[in-house]
Amino acid sequence: MRRMNEMPLMRAESGVSLIEVMVALFVLAFGMLGIAGMQTMAMKANQSAFERNAAVIATSSIADRMRSNHDAARAGSYNRDFPSSGCASPTGSDTVSTDIRGWLGELSQSLGTDACGAISCSGTPVACTITVRWDDSRVQSGSTQHTFQVDVRI
Repeated sequence: MRRMNEMPLMRAESGVSLIEVMVALFVLAFGMLGIAGMQTMAMKANQSAFERNAAVIATSSIADRMRSNHDAARAGSYNRDFPSSGCASPTGSDTVSTDIRGWLGELSQSLGTDACGAISCSGTPVACTITVRWDDSRVQSGSTQHTFQVDVRI
């Protein structure tokens, strides 16, 4: 027998509605799109950093080659400007032509076929400016003619 002051227990509703599930999935999907966008930007920035590192290594490489052939470097034999189009390598078989051809090959291999380099040596003691140019337009606000420049003494 039941007492009068006892009320039947009300069972609380449990579970979620379909609308709540849809909202949760929408929020999750929007967040995942944001994460994918950040990952893409990070990969582009990482590639740009890799290319900058390759430019540093390439400038160090030609600087070392010039130091090993310092008489020719001091005489200005390594001097070269950026060509108006393309990046033609010297065709000679002398040490300077071989060094520059190897350096431009490294640039082309690590920075792309449109990468090129210029060298300008002058003064006493001889100070050389080594400049590398490549296309860095893949990153946001990247330049199609990105340059890296190093000054060295020979």
